[in-house]
Amino acid sequence: MEFSEQVMVLRVGTFREADCWVRFFSPTHGLLTGFAFGGRRSRRRFCGCLSPLSLVHFRVSRGRREYHCLEEGALVNAFPDLKRDLNRLGMASNCVRFFESLSFAPDSMESAHALLLETLETLDRSVPDSCFLPILFRAKMTFTQGYQPDLSSCRGCGRPLADSGRAAFAVQEGGLYCPRCPSGAGHKISTSRETLALLNRLSVTGPREWADWAPSPQVREECVRLVDAFVQCHLGLTCDGNRFLRV
Repeated sequence: MEFSEQVMVLRVGTFREADCWVRFFSPTHGLLTGFAFGGRRSRRRFCGCLSPLSLVHFRVSRGRREYHCLEEGALVNAFPDLKRDLNRLGMASNCVRFFESLSFAPDSMESAHALLLETLETLDRSVPDSCFLPILFRAKMTFTQGYQPDLSSCRGCGRPLADSGRAAFAVQEGGLYCPRCPSGAGHKISTSRETLALLNRLSVTGPREWADWAPSPQVREECVRLVDAFVQCHLGLTCDGNRFLRV
């Protein structure tokens, strides 16, 4: 098998004196590890391509031992401004760590690649809130992997929740209950109308729009609690600093 396409380089390591291994994400083949033999010395085949957080056009072949071999690459975007700013680099690293922890179905790889690319492009152009954009990225990525919650109406009575003051978010069910309806068993999180409005906007927007969002401290806190609980329940991942662990 051989293919040639733009991929996102996530991590790079070395083995032996001149060779590299590269962890990258392909929009058609998913998360792969390839080997660039002689990559540390070759300026012609891999000029500027073997750096983490880079968009690269690789030509990839399958070696005799069933591993992926990187034949050559062309740098498309190195995101230089992002890498010069430790704050933005930290945000990008957090998003990539979460991304690497996921398992992708074949029909979700292209959209996942597009979301990660748009996130890095946004961080390369602007300086969003350091503690909030990674939360939005986690939520959006989880929603696009088939776990989109229903935030429009009460699961009990079916009434629209746009005018409700607060609602109970049922983490396992992925839906809401208005104050009039019993919410049953399971983990619930009290959620304000402003937080619900933000999460609804998140469903129809991308990182380019998020960079300008400035929610109140209360909304940020509610979003963090809700997203962390939802990700842990449905994806089995919990955030531990800059790592994501299986629970």
